[in-house]
Amino acid sequence: MKLDTVEAARVVRDASIEAMDALNSVVVEVAPLLSEASSKALRLAVARSMTAILDNLVNPVLEEYPGLEADEDTWGDIAANRARERLAAVTNSSNE
Repeated sequence: MKLDTVEAARVVRDASIEAMDALNSVVVEVAPLLSEASSKALRLAVARSMTAILDNLVNPVLEEYPGLEADEDTWGDIAANRARERLAAVTNSSNE
């Protein structure tokens, strides 16, 4: 994957982080409601999905733009900020 600008790469990285955070939230919220076998199947499906996001989006972006490498705290901040932005956008559109 070749992205033309660092800003495009940053958007892909940030959206990927947000997607992985959302998948993790699914496991946290839903797994306790499931049988052990179903919970295990869900966790495996989420792990495979996260691996695909890392392999196909995040890692190629970081190879092309190593300056976008982020530590664990920054990953958490990115996920939280994007979630807040989405909530604000939804709230604003419902107020119109």
